Amino acid sequence: MKYTQSGQFRPELQAISDVLELINYRSRTIDSYLQSIFECCGWLDETYSVSLGEASVSQLRSFLLHLKRSRDDGGKGYAPRSVNIYNCAIKKYFRYVLRKDLSSRDLPTMRVDNPLPKVPSQKEAATLIMGTQNPKHRLMLALAYGCALRMTEVITLRFGDISFSRSLVTIRAENSKNRCEETVELPDNLKKILLDYYCQCMRGAKPDDWLFPGQKAGTHISKGTPGRVISKRLKELGWASRGYTFHSLRHAHALRYYLSGADIYQVQVRLRHRMVSSTTIYVRLAGRLQERRNIENPFDDPAFKI
Repeated sequence: MKYTQSGQFRPELQAISDVLELINYRSRTIDSYLQSIFECCGWLDETYSVSLGEASVSQLRSFLLHLKRSRDDGGKGYAPRSVNIYNCAIKKYFRYVLRKDLSSRDLPTMRVDNPLPKVPSQKEAATLIMGTQNPKHRLMLALAYGCALRMTEVITLRFGDISFSRSLVTIRAENSKNRCEETVELPDNLKKILLDYYCQCMRGAKPDDWLFPGQKAGTHISKGTPGRVISKRLKELGWASRGYTFHSLRHAHALRYYLSGADIYQVQVRLRHRMVSSTTIYVRLAGRLQERRNIENPFDDPAFKI
């Protein structure tokens, strides 16, 4: 059950909500933490008849193990990253509400695998985007690839954020992961897709209007819409098993940019990463592609031949 649909554990939720707001977390992060605390409170009450403030370390560990264990074992079967969100929410509650710090020795963070993402080739990206018949859906995919935008950045664009004269797209501070206004390059070919969408679907739109309005007046499309759009397109192409997601288009842009000659710091700027460590994944991706091309092993040089 969603915490907003229940009247349970209001004091606990309000206490941690005030703290998270004071820290200045984004609303979606606060929402995620509140849901985590709500579920933890419910499980502790049902399983041990204790409140979160009364719970022991072993009981908190049992809750996290319940989240991690498979459904066959009576658990939730959550991925390590998801379990770690609950872990972090609990530690925040104990630290700021109860004034009792929990260390990683108390609640260890789960190790997370970091496999390389599945990234479509330039040809595949073109097929995905240009073969999409719906102008609105085509533009969503084109913005993700052509401007290397995150999903949240795509759905929160307004018409006033698009400048044809300067060939720029503005990411507003409230929608930027870096909490500051940023601009990205608007390619000429993308301008044509934008214009086609405007003429067919949004003629007369004002600068403050959402680029992708939702069903309710004054709202934009939901976070789930882009994912559904690309899933449908992948099924049409028979590519459902390739592991591509909406975010794969941003990865594809970055990889293509790097392979075209940009250095890692230029890619960092293009993607607006705060730390270059986030960008080094494209060095690894490029290395994997080069291995596929069967580059000669240095020991195969004739100089080493007996």
